Amino acid sequence: MDLKIKPKSEAVPLTMGNSDNPISLTLIIFTTMSFVLSMSGMVFNGILDKVAVSLNISVADAGLLNTMYAYGAAFGVPITLIVFRKIERIRMLKIMLLITILMTLALVLAQNFMPLLVIRLIMGVSANSYNVLAISTVVSLSSKERQGRSMAFLIMGSALALVIGVPLTRALSSVLDWRNIFWILNIIMLVSLIYFQLYLPVSDHEATKLNMKTELKYFKDSKIFLILIYSLTMFVGLGALNTYLTPYLLILFPSVETKMSLILVLLGVASFIGNMIGGHVSDHLGYAKSLLLGAVLQAATVLMMLLFQPVWWLSVLFALLWLMSAWFTGLQLNTGIAQATQNKSSFMISINSSAIQLGSAIGSSLAAIVISLSEIQNIIFITLLTALLITVIQLFSIKKT
Repeated sequence: MDLKIKPKSEAVPLTMGNSDNPISLTLIIFTTMSFVLSMSGMVFNGILDKVAVSLNISVADAGLLNTMYAYGAAFGVPITLIVFRKIERIRMLKIMLLITILMTLALVLAQNFMPLLVIRLIMGVSANSYNVLAISTVVSLSSKERQGRSMAFLIMGSALALVIGVPLTRALSSVLDWRNIFWILNIIMLVSLIYFQLYLPVSDHEATKLNMKTELKYFKDSKIFLILIYSLTMFVGLGALNTYLTPYLLILFPSVETKMSLILVLLGVASFIGNMIGGHVSDHLGYAKSLLLGAVLQAATVLMMLLFQPVWWLSVLFALLWLMSAWFTGLQLNTGIAQATQNKSSFMISINSSAIQLGSAIGSSLAAIVISLSEIQNIIFITLLTALLITVIQLFSIKKT
């Protein structure tokens, strides 16, 4: 896959060649940005206690920095794409990245907690708007037979943030303040923006601009509608179990506390592997069959977690396989939306991303209620139910088509 790039002054519609080389410099930059923005969203997870101390607030209040980011991602992205629908896609991508850079700068300079919450809300909107536009751009840069692998390579940045970034942040927290971490991320974003400005060609705006009448018609497409329902349902289950997976394992098996750092790394590796396998399977089977396979794998692995709940090493093993299958499946969702709309709707990708964020929020909230009313090991029933539901949804979707 060899991207035909010309300087800005010679910008042409986005096309891809058929070179044997599957990775272009532009795709590497997009993947690097995926890593950086995932780190921007998740970095507080690994050092929440350190952030609380530095800001002189409680850990619960520090968690609001993640909550505000999620709200921005869930509700702000579709609104942003509607309001700025007349701006060409690549230009809009650069604008959203610039806003994210400015908000990150404001984040490291802010001294009070309330402004930090507002900044994180805006970052949630701008960073996730960029992510939506990056997905549609990468799809447009790829030939159809390589779109799954290109998406996998893009999302690999997020997986690497889990494998390397968050654990490394925790390890370096005694040396680097959280603000220093954001300084480093901001420098990488600035370099990427300069590259995009110089070398990323302008797309065909007429083919990609937002037309609300056309966008509303997509909701009537059963394939697209069912993908959105699938996304919302799947991430309710993912949000319920993944949010509390560490305390789930520690409460069930206190002895694994000494192994938890290794388990966290293995969870990141499982995410990375699931994502990469998902890209290849998507290109060979198509996103629809891959979604069904992913749903079945999630249901099977969660069921195994439930059956072998008393055995710590089997619980950990099936947790790893479950997370691998979840990342395998997650890749197919945006690929499916992009292909079902012929990559003409960044708005529908944003709706899908909002469904994912909303599902995660609902799932973690349901899990919190279950934990308060019973025991933490019962949250697995939420994930098992949603895995069975998405299997039924996808069987119905395939039968309908």
